[in-house]
Amino acid sequence: MSNEHFHEEQAHQKAYAEIIKDLAAAVASSIPPASFVIATAEVAKAAWDLHEAKTNHEALEAKFQLLMGIICVIPGIGGGFRLAFKSLFKNPQYYGPVMFDIVVAILEEANRHLPKKVPLNPEGYLKLMIDVPKLQNYLNQIRIKAVGELNQHALMRWAGAPKALDTFLKSLSSQLSMIIAEVLAPLVRIAIERSLLRRKNSARTSNVPNKTKTSNNKPKDKSAPTVTKSRGSLTARIKSKFQDTNMNFIIGGVGEHIADYYCLEKLGWGKEHWDGHDKGTQGIWTQQPSSLHLGKLNDGKKLNKNASIGNDTGIDGLWRADPKNNCGKKYAVIEVKATTGVAKGTPKFIASKLGVLKEKYEGKPIIQMDHFWIGERIRRDIRTIYRNIIPDFSTMKNGKDYSRMYTRHIIVISLLVNPGLSHIEALLDDKKNDTDHVDHTIRNGMLIHKYGEPTVENIIQEKHRSIKKKVNRNKSK
Repeated sequence: MSNEHFHEEQAHQKAYAEIIKDLAAAVASSIPPASFVIATAEVAKAAWDLHEAKTNHEALEAKFQLLMGIICVIPGIGGGFRLAFKSLFKNPQYYGPVMFDIVVAILEEANRHLPKKVPLNPEGYLKLMIDVPKLQNYLNQIRIKAVGELNQHALMRWAGAPKALDTFLKSLSSQLSMIIAEVLAPLVRIAIERSLLRRKNSARTSNVPNKTKTSNNKPKDKSAPTVTKSRGSLTARIKSKFQDTNMNFIIGGVGEHIADYYCLEKLGWGKEHWDGHDKGTQGIWTQQPSSLHLGKLNDGKKLNKNASIGNDTGIDGLWRADPKNNCGKKYAVIEVKATTGVAKGTPKFIASKLGVLKEKYEGKPIIQMDHFWIGERIRRDIRTIYRNIIPDFSTMKNGKDYSRMYTRHIIVISLLVNPGLSHIEALLDDKKNDTDHVDHTIRNGMLIHKYGEPTVENIIQEKHRSIKKKVNRNKSK
């Protein structure tokens, strides 16, 4: 083991130990009635803090406290998850790599206290923490209890506090989906991503047959955390199933399908006007996307099916978007990248996925998603594919000027976890029923969405730096 990996492992063990020492008390605190006492106090305080928040940072912390209060009421395990997520919220890179191990420890500790044992399923319980209907149900229980307690005090009744709290918590319940997507889902994604990355790095040689092994090897500990299929086995399954198709076309098709429905459903760009899921060219818009109406403009205005794609070098998605969630602009240019490995949200990782053209513009390489690359494709296709948006672009002198009209988006999807996993499994297992892969949201898995300036421009510049380093290395050889 190298010094770097040795120090990394020491850091992981320290992060694990710091939570484990307080775990017993945390799990005990999530057994009723203690769980309701803590949850009621925390949710009531969070609701007040959110109401009084003056800055985005204050609001974010109040939303996080609200979710921690709700989670605390989950019998037996809520207190442990509350402790773990508070640590993860403060330092995601430090605690993320050992989150699966911590979740397993929480479940094992809960089984020491609860008469009814809980299964050792870390992924399942991580997903429970962002299950909107279940958390809404817990919040409703807390709301009833908190309002009931306030009603016991005459002064509070006189001041109208019970009614005000009841109204505010009902309002928060309707916003819970957005709060979870903003606050907790990214933490769950980090936990899954960092844990999978660590396990992949620490078990690189485990897929290589060892001829010196004997039958005396101990069986695998069944209590160990369950993890998704490794990248190696997933890649092998895809290649075996689709022997005559480039694997990039397979995973690219899955990615573009998920991204299309993410834009439609999560971002809301024409959701009410598309008639169904996974219909491809058979899909129908009840209101055609145009310069006036939201929806997808390329690919014949059809949303991609969950299937392989051809060798398309154009724009993955051009959408008439809602300016409210598109940096104030009418159009969105979407680039989709799918991977059978761990997806990372760093500029370096995303830049590594972008293509580079042989041609140059103003002496520099043309990179996928730079403004020149996008402008040339819109200019080329505007009179055929994008006819109904010509008026919006007619005042631009050239393709590069088109950037005033659109916002760039890059969406990265890992097939190791949902939503990518359920979609690739549907292809591998010949599941033709579209209900087998209907969840395309960030809520239940790993979907990295980078957009706007300077975010995408930083990724483009990272690609330029990478190309320059490679050229310099080749010159020095």
